[in-house]
Amino acid sequence: MIGKSPRSVAGQVFLLQVVLVVLLVLCAVLALLLQSKRDTTTEARRRSIAVAETFAHAPGVLQALRLPEPSKVLQPLTEAGRKAAGVDFIVVMDTRGIRYTHPIPARIGERFVGNIAPSLAGRVYTESVNGPLGREVQATVPVDDARGKVVALVSAGLKVKNVTSALDRQLPIILGAGAVALVVSTGGTALVGRRLRRQTHSLAPDEMSRMYEHHDTVLHSVREGVLIIDAGGRLLLANDEA
Repeated sequence: MIGKSPRSVAGQVFLLQVVLVVLLVLCAVLALLLQSKRDTTTEARRRSIAVAETFAHAPGVLQALRLPEPSKVLQPLTEAGRKAAGVDFIVVMDTRGIRYTHPIPARIGERFVGNIAPSLAGRVYTESVNGPLGREVQATVPVDDARGKVVALVSAGLKVKNVTSALDRQLPIILGAGAVALVVSTGGTALVGRRLRRQTHSLAPDEMSRMYEHHDTVLHSVREGVLIIDAGGRLLLANDEA
């Protein structure tokens, strides 16, 4: 039975380089995906905060909150603002968390899903919750009257699936860049491997070892002194007799 011929030094180096290149490219693509996901989520939170704060300080909101039925005025305003800002919801609620507005009108009058305690204390609060629209990223901000008292709350946000869809749109670019990097790196590795193959005459490691041992034995078996020098006069090799 004829065994497989051992892989040449150049072939082994090429294989090792390809494996390393693939691992590096995969790690880079994974890092880009994680960074893109984090950036997308961060941007969703920032947009939610900006929209909620803008609406909370919009002219006419405080006046509408003093009406017997705030929903009649606020509902069309929040829906117009939601569509203009590109968010999935803007919810105005009282200090108990009872909604005055919601993209699903049937949800008006129900309790808001989320933590309102930080906003009641005057702070902006962001979170992810399972709300009426599904998994949501939302920001809740206080609505203050002229004396600085919190009289209502505004929450704005995006559905998580819409946040991830933004990441999905970036995915082909990231994967394409990774594929290009892999092709270019593999091509460069192949060129290096080809040059190394020429320099080593495609010899396997054991073949190079046997050749060295053979040449060394021949060199030291010669009774006369042997010196090998290069064109610059530098000594390259000498046997014991020399």
